Amino acid sequence: MSRILCVIDGMTDPHFQVERYGHLASMGSVRYVDTCGGFPPETLHCVLRLLGVTDLPVHLRGYVEALGAGIPVRPDDLLLRGSCYTLDGEGCCTMPCCAPAKVEDPAFTYYRLGGYQALLVFPHMAHTVNNIVTQIPSGGQRALCPQGSLVLRHAFERLLTKERCMLLWGQSVPVALPPFPQKSAVICGKELVKGIARLLHMELFPVKGATGDVDTDLDAKTEAALRAAERCPFVLLHINGADEAAHRHDSAEKETFLRRVDDRVLSRLLASEHEIVVASDHGADPESGAHLGGPQPFFTSR
Repeated sequence: MSRILCVIDGMTDPHFQVERYGHLASMGSVRYVDTCGGFPPETLHCVLRLLGVTDLPVHLRGYVEALGAGIPVRPDDLLLRGSCYTLDGEGCCTMPCCAPAKVEDPAFTYYRLGGYQALLVFPHMAHTVNNIVTQIPSGGQRALCPQGSLVLRHAFERLLTKERCMLLWGQSVPVALPPFPQKSAVICGKELVKGIARLLHMELFPVKGATGDVDTDLDAKTEAALRAAERCPFVLLHINGADEAAHRHDSAEKETFLRRVDDRVLSRLLASEHEIVVASDHGADPESGAHLGGPQPFFTSR
């Protein structure tokens, strides 16, 4: 028997009621855990804490994104995530929008990660990481320029248009963490979680149709998790669509997706012989489009 940890990214919100999801509600035990540990509510630190990793570097996000996407980096590189948003008439971020496919600039190398996400790599700037101030994107904020670096200000202005901005955040440098203590497998579509797997030397099980959004192939991911559990005593199954729906301010899409997860994923996991744990890494509010902190539910089957 193995342990399968199913993390439903952004599962909770102010209107979340477990009774709506029959298989989830049937699980025998639930407790609430602090997934943030003093960090802002975002997937990287929350998932790492659910994996038992609590001694975390402050500056980690951009590097883990690079690991997940297979982007080459050097020890003295500075890395930042970019999140592309439309702007209203007052310069406030409204909705995620498609990031530029290509940007040429001598100061940085630009990589589009898919959808609204991008990664910027600044060579020979790792030593500046502690001087930089950024903000994690949230609903309704103004297009905030990073502070503490003229090079980052240039990058922000280079990517700014009247209709769109690229919020730069998650500044980091290459680091190493101890390997995960068990033989383990990771099933996911989100590049960040692939990066977590590589950071902790966990085995990635590729799944065709795993998109990291609501159109992901839930059946294929569930089958992969059950197959992996035959080989590994620990399996991380990460499901991301609810979080993306919340960022799009689409409460109906989020609710429909959570019901599909309950029907297609949890039903099969709970019918297996394995120990099943279901957790939310953080909340995600469709009204604001932002992540939510606070204690998150942690369901166990045994």
